[in-house]
Parts: sequence; C-alpha cells; structure tokens
Amino acid sequence: MGILEQLENPKFKATKSEKTLIEYIKSDLDNIIYKSISIIAKESGVGEATITRFTKKLGFNGFQDFKVTLAKEISNKKNTSIINLHVHRDESVTETANKMLKSSINILEQTVKHIDLDLMSKCKNLIMNAKRVYFIGIGYSGIAATDINYKFMRIGFTTVPVTDSHTMVIMSSITNDDDVIVAISNSGTTKEVIKTVKQAKENGTKIITLTEESDNPLRKLSDYELTYTSAETIFETGSISSKIPQIFLLDLLYTEVIKEMFSEAVEKKIKTTSAILND
Repeated sequence: MGILEQLENPKFKATKSEKTLIEYIKSDLDNIIYKSISIIAKESGVGEATITRFTKKLGFNGFQDFKVTLAKEISNKKNTSIINLHVHRDESVTETANKMLKSSINILEQTVKHIDLDLMSKCKNLIMNAKRVYFIGIGYSGIAATDINYKFMRIGFTTVPVTDSHTMVIMSSITNDDDVIVAISNSGTTKEVIKTVKQAKENGTKIITLTEESDNPLRKLSDYELTYTSAETIFETGSISSKIPQIFLLDLLYTEVIKEMFSEAVEKKIKTTSAILND
C-alpha cells in the first residue's frame, strides 16, 4: 500500500497532531518533497519529533526515507516529471532554462533576506584573526570548500582545503585554538564532517558551519552558524539549489574580509597573479 493510500485508509489511526500533518501534506503535495523537516514543522505547526514518529509509524526509517518513497510515488503518478515536479520531459530547452533561472533568482533572494549581518561580521573577524583556516566538506560541499580556499589563499591567508575523510581525521587531531574550521555540509548530517568537528572542538578550535537551515547535528556543534534555505530534493543531490547559497555566502564572507584589508589584499593578489604568470 502506497503512502497516499495509507493516509486515506480509515483504519489508519492518527493522533490529533498527525491529522494536522496529514492535512498539510495533502494540501501541499507537489512541494512537500522539496522541504526540510524544520520548514514542514514550522508551516504545519507540528513538532519535528512528531513528524519523525509519524514517518516511522508508516513503516519508514525516518523523514528522508519517507520523502524518497513519496517522491517516487508522485513521480510515477505524473509520469512525465523529472528532477522536480515543475520540469517535464516534453518541454523545450528554453522553458526549462527559464524555470531554472527563476528558481536560482528566488534562491538568492531568500539567501540575502535571511543573512544575519552581525553573525557575518563575527565570522569575518574570526577568520581574519586565525593563524590557519581549514575549509572542509565532502562531495559537492568539498568543491565549495576547495573553491573558497583558493580565493583566500590568493590574498595571503594560510588556508587548507580538506575534502576526504582520512585527511580530516589527521587534521582534527592537530588543530588548536589559533585555528578556525569552516565546515560545509548542505544537510548538516555528513558523518565525516561531524566527527572532525567534534575532535577539533576538543582542541579549542573555533567552528563556523555552513548548512541548510534544518535543526541538524552539525549546526549544534558550531560557534557560529551560517544557514540558508535549500530547495534541493532527494533526486538532486549537489544540485544548483544547494550550491548557489553555499557559494554565495562563502563569497560574501570573502568579500567582507577583502573590504577590511583592501590594500593588502590587492597587493597579495597581484603577487600571486604574477607568480602564476611567470611560472
């Protein structure tokens, strides 16, 4: 029996909170699989713990497992839908491009809208006063870590990109209170990153995290948490919807640092550019 059939089944005994959640799911079926558990909890007025218990009651391991199955079920019913429910196999390239453009603009607008200016300033100062800065991430978040590391290195910072679990273990054992780790993970649940951050915190290392806005375990370990709204679905791991806010916020942090040390940054950039050209 599918999820939708279970929800309509009169034999399914739901609590008052679960009934509220069911009505919310049914009223927003086309968008529910794009939302994080925190967003659903906020919009439905039901606690995250209730949502998790509800999905397990339906026979799933948790919320993510529930979303995967629901997405497949909806996709099978509509048949023509790919990647997300607003892009279809039979539409033109122009239609798809315009939808992606609109989505990207919306993501950036939402990201800017939720920027905490005081927090961004604290992160900037933390990086400027650090002896070493480690940018860490796995998979697509590792690409963002490598990109921002290169930018900071070009203006004279001692930075290290760490994008594999073995190096993370080594690095976390030798960091100290002069260092800063910028931990990047869209979901905030990447085990290797969480393990690294826990170890580094024991050494007194300051932690900046960059994740989507759910109540995830990585955020709870941070000294300063930068968050964003991600519209990424379970079929879109590493999609533009998660990469845009990651890269934007990291670039904003980098730009804020440059504003504080403009002359020095320009001088270092000229030197590193000259070194590359003369290589």
